[in-house]
Amino acid sequence: MQYNASVSEKIKKLRVKLDMSQERFGKKIGLSGKTISAYETGKCVPPLKILEKISEEYSTDFIQLTTANKNTFEERLHSIKKAMHDIEQLFFGE
Repeated sequence: MQYNASVSEKIKKLRVKLDMSQERFGKKIGLSGKTISAYETGKCVPPLKILEKISEEYSTDFIQLTTANKNTFEERLHSIKKAMHDIEQLFFGE
């Protein structure tokens, strides 16, 4: 859960640094203040798309996605999907 705390802290730190309310901060990236609150408290983990939007909108390297990191993520996702398919085959057959 350290990832959640780290991400939530970074979002809040950035928002406070910009002296913005949660509502205003969220509105600029198409989200509600409630959603920003959930991210800041760690109740929800923002999807990668949202983290990229925050980085882009607020011109910060809030996240740094290198090609290698992105490829690793995609490889892991592929492995998970394959494992899910294999499990379905075990339970339900073809």
